[in-house]
Amino acid sequence: MNDKSRIIIFPVLVLLLLLLVILQNWQMLTNNKNSVVYTYLRSFASGEIGSGYGSATAGDIPFSILEPGDILLGGWPNCAYGKYSHAGLYLGEGEVLEAYVDYGVCIQPLGHYENYTELCFIRANVSNELKTKVIAAARSYAGETFYPVAFKQNDRFYNCSNIIWKAYQEQGINLDINNDIWIAPESFRNSPYVSVIFEKGM
Repeated sequence: MNDKSRIIIFPVLVLLLLLLVILQNWQMLTNNKNSVVYTYLRSFASGEIGSGYGSATAGDIPFSILEPGDILLGGWPNCAYGKYSHAGLYLGEGEVLEAYVDYGVCIQPLGHYENYTELCFIRANVSNELKTKVIAAARSYAGETFYPVAFKQNDRFYNCSNIIWKAYQEQGINLDINNDIWIAPESFRNSPYVSVIFEKGM
């Protein structure tokens, strides 16, 4: 296979996969304007593709209010899948469980959340005992493989959102009010199980 064929085949395969996902979830797409698939298509039609871009504004971020089990959302304007493009689970002591294409599921320092133009801290309205179990479950995913469109019901690939969803789901808390096939960071913001404890941005 020559280089030109490879350049053409990959985008075609991605488009076919997206078309299959849309067709399999057409009922949800047409009935639920908050679904991830609907959001992607609406964003694509308006030219918003990828995770967005921008420069964070200076300002105090109250990291000290965070408690283990809190969820951090970060984002940029023009993001294809809502206001927030990234999610992390606060583990305590300045550490966050996250997932990236180059690191996989990993534990990172908290400070890089200063770089987002949109930022939200949310707290699940559950007991500290349950949050301790959530953190233990989330830590068990460290080192797993990252995939950007990791469906919720799989045990092979993970992204920043579905590791958090899975860790809470294993304790009987479904943070995805839309019951989508995969979960966008913004879904956490809209869950009835959480409270917003800090938010900045547009």
